[in-house]
Amino acid sequence: MFSLNHLGLTVNAIPSILLIVVWLSLLRWVRYSGWGIAILTLIGTISHEALHAAVGWMVFAQPTSFSVIPRRQKNCWVLGSVGFRNLNIWNSAPVAFAPLLLAWVSWLIFNHWTQPAFQNGNYMGWLVSGYVAAVALFSCIPSHIDLKMGATSALMYGFVSGAVWLGAFQFSHFLM
Repeated sequence: MFSLNHLGLTVNAIPSILLIVVWLSLLRWVRYSGWGIAILTLIGTISHEALHAAVGWMVFAQPTSFSVIPRRQKNCWVLGSVGFRNLNIWNSAPVAFAPLLLAWVSWLIFNHWTQPAFQNGNYMGWLVSGYVAAVALFSCIPSHIDLKMGATSALMYGFVSGAVWLGAFQFSHFLM
């Protein structure tokens, strides 16, 4: 039988999950407000762009610029950006999808701050931690530019992984 305890969730998880859903709904509602979303998600934008830059540095994509100053671009707002000098098929997927690590950060915040705050009756801490977890989750979503930048590289990694798996599968049948 599947249990919520396997996921690190407690009986009191439902109110905390609902809190994060409410915060996410609010963030989605104000996402086209320009400065409103920029202010509400500033810590998430900084984290999102910092992860691009850090992973870019680790995989030799050579970050050249970093900005978290919101700007209007055509019909949308760009909340931040990182420029790179050496993006290629090998490193663009890790760079583009690095902010997905914020989903894990959101999970950690939820498990180690949001749920304990609710269980201990610290409702102000619960509200704040729910906001921080929601911003991390909201900010982990790749932008359309991230998707475009990493798509070819991700397909290449998928193809190579599939070929290795297929080769290992065929080799194991050859040995039998």
